[in-house]
Amino acid sequence: MKWERNRGILNNVLESVGLTPMIRLNKVVNQGGPEILVKMEFTNPSGSLKDRVVYRIVDEAEKQGLLKPGMILMEGTTGNTGIATCMVGAVKGYHVIIVMPEGMSEERKKTIQAYGAELILTPGAETDVDLVLEEVARQKAKFGDQVFEIGQFVRPENADSHYLNTGPEIWEQTSGQVDVFIMCQGTGGTVTGTARYLREKNPDIKILVSEPKESPILAEGKIGQHKVQGIADGLIPEILDLELIDGIIQIASDEALHMARKLARQEGIFCGISSGCNVAAAIKAAQLFPRARQIVTMVNDNGLRYLSTELCGPPQQRQGLEREYAISSEDQARLKARDFLIIE
Repeated sequence: MKWERNRGILNNVLESVGLTPMIRLNKVVNQGGPEILVKMEFTNPSGSLKDRVVYRIVDEAEKQGLLKPGMILMEGTTGNTGIATCMVGAVKGYHVIIVMPEGMSEERKKTIQAYGAELILTPGAETDVDLVLEEVARQKAKFGDQVFEIGQFVRPENADSHYLNTGPEIWEQTSGQVDVFIMCQGTGGTVTGTARYLREKNPDIKILVSEPKESPILAEGKIGQHKVQGIADGLIPEILDLELIDGIIQIASDEALHMARKLARQEGIFCGISSGCNVAAAIKAAQLFPRARQIVTMVNDNGLRYLSTELCGPPQQRQGLEREYAISSEDQARLKARDFLIIE
């Protein structure tokens, strides 16, 4: 990895994507157990790990002639991928249209608009991404071949960005001492790409996924409303490789919120709620695998994206719609083929 790149002058902000720091947690963890390390993905230029994904997808689309000057970048998102799309679009000169649930944080909405993108809101919150994707389909039909959809839930470049970069960075930063990797599941790209690389380097590494206890789609095949913005979107994405996953760690929304606050107050890491979910899961994993040398997880984004949420204020009502949620028959079949270790 070219860690020395930041010593010089970069040509544009996209060249600063990736090569994020790794930090050892000292105060929120139990002493005497495995080291718990967090990869600081909010140091990416738009503030989340999704910069890796969007940059890779757009770059490959341009090389293949699928994306040309004058076209529109479009994406359905719960926030971070949309913001990353706005940043990449701004640098490359594309008009951007973002479709997002109305229940996401005000900071996400304002950040998207600050980049000059067009924002379309749909009903609901995290678990209502199906409605977002329906609106994306309507917008694509309206604009026709003028649109290039980022397609984070289906494009293999999502996972490739982590296989080619995130995984190797983790392996190099830990000198190959990582025994457990933990990541929450949104699109599944980070889990799939990073796990694939790390397992090639160490077939015995444990790969665990954290998910909100209120919406245990992988653990129990159930969808519910929760407060962890950006994950557990109410579907099992095509690019999520279930064969790579050893176990699921369930973390209640309030537990994730509590850990995110602790990280700010005790470690100086002001992060989002999904990062609290990851670290809470890593602490549980340390109890389950006490002989592990290092446990690695991700700080996905910055707490500044959550100032108007319960992370920084009083308890709030969940923003999801009052409707029946059920996973598809295809997703049910995928889950039946796997027997995960479930950790509560």
